[in-house]
Amino acid sequence: MSSTRPRRLRRRPSRTVPASIVAAVITALGVLTVIAAISRLVTGTWPSQVSTPAGSVAGQTLGSTLAVVATAVALVVGVVLLVAGVKPGGFRSAQLSGPEGEPAEQTDYVITNTAIARLAAAEADRVDGVDKVGASVAGRRVRLRVTTTSEQADEIRGRVVRQVTDTLSAAGLHPAPRVSATVTTKDI
Repeated sequence: MSSTRPRRLRRRPSRTVPASIVAAVITALGVLTVIAAISRLVTGTWPSQVSTPAGSVAGQTLGSTLAVVATAVALVVGVVLLVAGVKPGGFRSAQLSGPEGEPAEQTDYVITNTAIARLAAAEADRVDGVDKVGASVAGRRVRLRVTTTSEQADEIRGRVVRQVTDTLSAAGLHPAPRVSATVTTKDI
């Protein structure tokens, strides 16, 4: 049984930055621990780089300023990393409608935000009077920066927005992004 309404495809970025930070910190702590342990086995004493800070920490009480500040910093870093790992990121791609007659459950067609921006810029560049175009995609919004030598900036903005909106709708983007354009007039 095929559905007439496409499923919502949610392509979101993986959380590699928080994971990389945590992995780097844990790896660094592990390497330092191994080095200190090997030094302890070889020489019979802990290295001064370990024993001096350990002695300072051992001399602190739970209510000391250093302990409270260290706890607060660790708590803030932990919460930031937890939120960064759990909170979904922005959309990095959009779903395209499949060919007519093909059930939506069998295949997902996806286009990246970079490809959407390139398509929008190429279509905007085809409009008469446009000299230069830049495009960016954020979420479900396409922003165009158009430069022209024409004094009819409002008319060009309307044609660019209409052309890009029609092209993105015809491409089958679901949901169709909102298109906006900023037109800058450049003197000859």
